[in-house]
Amino acid sequence: MILMRRTSLLVILLLSSALTAAQNTAVRVLEAGPVGPLGQLSEANEIRLVFSEPMVALGRVPSNPQIPWASITPRVPGQFRWSGTTILIFTPDSAAPLPYATTFVVNVDASATSASGRRLGTPYRFEFTTPTVELLSARWMRRTARFDSPVVLGLQFNQPVRPADVLAHLTVRHEPHEWIPPVFTERELARLTTGDPNGLAAFSAKVDATQRIAGSTAPVALRPATEWDRERFPPSDSLVMLETATVPLLEAWLALTLDAAMPSPAGRATRGESTTTTVELEAAFFADPMNCTEDCNPSAWNPVRL
Repeated sequence: MILMRRTSLLVILLLSSALTAAQNTAVRVLEAGPVGPLGQLSEANEIRLVFSEPMVALGRVPSNPQIPWASITPRVPGQFRWSGTTILIFTPDSAAPLPYATTFVVNVDASATSASGRRLGTPYRFEFTTPTVELLSARWMRRTARFDSPVVLGLQFNQPVRPADVLAHLTVRHEPHEWIPPVFTERELARLTTGDPNGLAAFSAKVDATQRIAGSTAPVALRPATEWDRERFPPSDSLVMLETATVPLLEAWLALTLDAAMPSPAGRATRGESTTTTVELEAAFFADPMNCTEDCNPSAWNPVRL
């Protein structure tokens, strides 16, 4: 009998201790999002907080709750709702989408209280940044469709941008790259040396000029484009049309570098790192080697490729 009483007392003490410990345990935020730089605006269609225990009573979840202990800075029009009893979701107003290039900070006060009366105790904070300016693609054309005219660049961005900002934050240089020149066999070289020395000299000069172009790092000046194919490049507020102030030569590759401070008209956040996109212009005009040059089968396929 005495043993049973002692055992019962021990169980009561353990249960009381466990209950006290549970009552003193603070509510925790298990998960929150979105967090960090976002790739798409749609990633912020819902702002979520997941708590460690029910924050509202089951069966009495309000349909349009007021949450005085949670705030978003800058202020975002929209509304909160509970998904179950532990997940709080804020949905921005679809009529006022979040702006690009903006950092939002979500704060949860220490006064946040669960359905059982426990408090968060320590404030919780997280932040996310809507997409900053990013160059999605760089397409090109010759202004007159001829090799001896300036290059027009169609720069497609992920959001509206100002052409003046793009000009101020974009640099273009020739990008060195490997170029393998055509070569003659000893027999071909001997025939050209005796039969067409002027042609061989012109060929060698063209090879040397092309090698200089392929190895160049010279800067290329830009200006706003006024003429381009508007069917191929339909005007939009996220498309910027620029053209080279000079005529880039055949075999040139152009490296387009957008610096880390490229701004957005919508917000103050910037990408924080430069990005480079390469545009490869027309190849230098040479004849490629033929499949066969000696003792060839006259019936075989042996084209001249340019």
